[in-house]
Amino acid sequence: MILFILLGVVVTVAIAILIVKFLPIKLTPIISLVLLVAAGYFSYLIYNGIMEPIKFNEEKKVRYTKVIKQLKLIADAQDAHNTILGKFTSDGEGLVKFIDSAKFPITSTHIEIVKENRGTTWSPLMVEVEKKVTDTIGYEMVKDKVFKGRNYKDMLNIPGTDKQFKIETSAILRANKLLASVFEVKIDKAEVLEGMSKSLIKQEKEALGGDDIPGGYIAIGSLDEVSVSGNWPPLYDAMAENE
Repeated sequence: MILFILLGVVVTVAIAILIVKFLPIKLTPIISLVLLVAAGYFSYLIYNGIMEPIKFNEEKKVRYTKVIKQLKLIADAQDAHNTILGKFTSDGEGLVKFIDSAKFPITSTHIEIVKENRGTTWSPLMVEVEKKVTDTIGYEMVKDKVFKGRNYKDMLNIPGTDKQFKIETSAILRANKLLASVFEVKIDKAEVLEGMSKSLIKQEKEALGGDDIPGGYIAIGSLDEVSVSGNWPPLYDAMAENE
């Protein structure tokens, strides 16, 4: 884009030189005005060509941060759901209701000395052994421990749109041959960046990583492994905390 603009400037200068050499003097003021307008137009295009990617990146980070803040809420809710009920859920509305009523058990662990028979029924050999005992001594509301001061009620809403996140769940076979519950929430970058430069959105969806979110989606969790992590670089975590 900028190369084409620069080429236009060069052509304009060349035309100006030809006009000065071959055009009648009485037409010089008119042509000078036309060239001045053309120069101003090309200057605007050059400035806009430089500033558009800068403004795009600034706005992109603002929009991504809002989306990531919501995804982190969903991940924390899923983590609590899995801790208490042993699995993740695809029911977003049910997840919100879960936060309203669910409780974490408060436990206390201590060591007790108990006697065990290390012999047989006919020839018992009683020995004292230490045994770890865990008791539930109370409960703490999930919404107070994890979501205090956080607006989890709207966590399913995709910022800047009238849509909601879709939660996918599945189960995978782990190395220990046991099934594990997994979940994933993702959104196409194009939906988040809707209304912005299509060419820059296309470039953004081809990002490889570093300070950028790789690929075409902003995602948290995984359907291939047990994870509640997002695919964004750490800088967005800090920005989401300050959002």
